[in-house]
Amino acid sequence: MVVHGRTLRTLALGLAVVAMPACKKKTETAAAAPDTAAMAAPAPAPAPFAVQGVEVGKQIGADKRIATPTSTFGPKDTIYASVATDGAAPSKTIVATWTFGSGKLVKADSQTIAPTGPAATEFHIVKPSGWPAGKYKVDIAVDGSPAGSKEFEVKK
Repeated sequence: MVVHGRTLRTLALGLAVVAMPACKKKTETAAAAPDTAAMAAPAPAPAPFAVQGVEVGKQIGADKRIATPTSTFGPKDTIYASVATDGAAPSKTIVATWTFGSGKLVKADSQTIAPTGPAATEFHIVKPSGWPAGKYKVDIAVDGSPAGSKEFEVKK
């Protein structure tokens, strides 16, 4: 019976020795694990609003962008302008001023937007009786400041 008691104590001691390093590893692993809540970076501030470009064309997509940019139109074409913007702002007013020849006003139109990132704003002009041949221009302003322009031509 004495042998059996010693064997039991030896076995218990051996298990304790084997289990101790395993417990220590768990403690070290738990202590080394990063606190993800403390490491969470604040969300970056949105980019300031800016006009990225102006395109003109004969067709516009569902995303309000020009399908195929062009600078030459026919007299019966609807002429589209797409103003690409990026950034965020609570409110911005975009004005498109269309002119013919040496500055004769064709149309001025405005839209107020509240952008939160990349976007496109569409403007267009149409004249069922036909546009006179010549050089045209669309000027874009945002909140009264010039932001871009595009020249184009109507040919017979």
